Amino acid sequence: MLKDVSVGGGLKDLFTMLRRSPKEQAMPALLAFACSGFIFFLFIIDPKINTDVYVPQEVVYVENWSLERSDEEIMRDRWAVQCLKDKRDAKRRDAMKSLGRMSGMDVEEIERQAEADRVARGEIEVERPADVTC
Repeated sequence: MLKDVSVGGGLKDLFTMLRRSPKEQAMPALLAFACSGFIFFLFIIDPKINTDVYVPQEVVYVENWSLERSDEEIMRDRWAVQCLKDKRDAKRRDAMKSLGRMSGMDVEEIERQAEADRVARGEIEVERPADVTC
């Protein structure tokens, strides 16, 4: 079935039509070929775009603790981790406040309302031991 098909014959017929036909018929044909060629070109280059996506590896740190750790050492370690979390949260909170100020929000009023909601829910903040400094 494909033995009678040839690219050369098709191109020869195209050029014959372009030579004999008026420009009103040639322009739509050229436009159709250009659009089809552009879509074909997009199919060719599409698999090569965004194929190498960097995925950062997750690092997991493991600590080994001795069985002789005292309760004070355990609590000191827990409070050290809590201090790191508080610093991270404070940094994020400051970024959100600056974004809110840029957006025209009353950040102080929002913060007062959030504090009132925390008090109404009965949330209390645990006081840190005196020897813990962040």
